[in-house]
Amino acid sequence: MGNQQRKVTAHGFIIASSKVKLANWIFQTYPNTSANVKLQDDVLRTRYMNLLFSVIKRLYHKPLSDLTEDELSKASQELSDVTQAGFNVEWLASKLEKVTLEKKTSEDRIRELEEELEKLKLTMSEEKVKLKKQPSWITKTEIPISP
Repeated sequence: MGNQQRKVTAHGFIIASSKVKLANWIFQTYPNTSANVKLQDDVLRTRYMNLLFSVIKRLYHKPLSDLTEDELSKASQELSDVTQAGFNVEWLASKLEKVTLEKKTSEDRIRELEEELEKLKLTMSEEKVKLKKQPSWITKTEIPISP
């Protein structure tokens, strides 16, 4: 069969055999996911299910630090497409909102830490300059420090 994966029918959708476990999880956890899907064409049904798999993979399996704004935007668009096709995916929309908020919060925190680091580097440089201005006998004197 080359690089073609074996296809199986699961929950009314033709999917790659490697996706059966994920499909089972979706329909066991969220049984109404496809209750309103009216698509009759198997090719279209498969495409939309693959979009759903793509969004899940991005939101559940990719580390937050590796997600880009473009990927989150693409996930949002794919989720919108899946919803318009009749899938009930409020649970996934909630996950997208949560991941987007976590990403923004972590990026904001990283910026804060980078700013703090720059301030500390500046303070350290200023202290080094002050230290160089001290008479040499002060910087060479050993002063015992007791606890």
